[in-house]
Amino acid sequence: MPSLIPFSKSNELYGKLSISGSSLIRSQSPEKNTLPGHPRVTLDDPQLTTFLRGELTTPDLDAFTPHLWKVATQSSSHITSLSSQKVRGRDIITSEDPSLHLVRIDSRIYTKPIPKYLLSHSFWSFYFTSKYSPLRHEDKLLVENCARGFLRSYAYLIRHKSDFVIAQKHGLVSQNIRFSQFIRFISCFEQLQDSDVSPRYSYGELRLSRLNFWAPIAIGKLDFHKSVWQYGAFFSRFYGPLLFFFGIFAIILNAMQVALAAQSMDPAPGGSWGYFADVCKNFSLVTFFAIRGLREVSFALKALYRKRRCGGGCVVSESG
Repeated sequence: MPSLIPFSKSNELYGKLSISGSSLIRSQSPEKNTLPGHPRVTLDDPQLTTFLRGELTTPDLDAFTPHLWKVATQSSSHITSLSSQKVRGRDIITSEDPSLHLVRIDSRIYTKPIPKYLLSHSFWSFYFTSKYSPLRHEDKLLVENCARGFLRSYAYLIRHKSDFVIAQKHGLVSQNIRFSQFIRFISCFEQLQDSDVSPRYSYGELRLSRLNFWAPIAIGKLDFHKSVWQYGAFFSRFYGPLLFFFGIFAIILNAMQVALAAQSMDPAPGGSWGYFADVCKNFSLVTFFAIRGLREVSFALKALYRKRRCGGGCVVSESG
């Protein structure tokens, strides 16, 4: 894992922080002494570690990692640019929750804006490499790896000037930054490997519906994130599964009727119609449990095959 800051001082996009002795200060307004973009948080706040963990880390998704191969394309570059998101009819929804960054559902995708302090070379130098940093060693590694992965995701979200315009329109990137400046800065993160970032960022976009489906098994919660807030919308999502199960049970009952009719035609034990009846009953039960599992396993295995075939270096598209 690299120990150097991914970008140089000349490529920083926020230059209003500087290191003075054993402190990090606002060089142009030292009396402020607050974290850029967060006037409630001071640079010497004893709770700064807790704040940075809440702003950048994704504990639920890190815990989800052993199961993410079941729900997502296994490629960190599986991230659609912002202009392509618009072409696909998706709304860009701003969210300050890092766990929702690049999570999509229906016609919307959640994105977290880039905090100003992550654009400062002095911030990275003081908190992640300086001996005066208030962060413990394990906190440095955790927060830095999350910051690396988070910024690397923007190398895929913003590839063209149109992507940059959309990002500024939605408040994801400061209006004071030029496109050429941003590309120089973000290109430094594009070369980072999956081993340089937190486990969550070994994957790109995630589907909320699949995260919610596997949440009880992966993290012991009913939902990863609640996607509906009205009772009508909540119960409507069960209509499809109820109709599906109704159809399955109808097929099972019809199969049982056929089996019973066949068995009545050959009541002798061990008769040929008796064997047929057993086959009908077993087939109907096995089909019911197999269809749901095979669909998810098939998706995961196809994604794994494509990733190995590409050697982990190509963009893998997700279908469906």
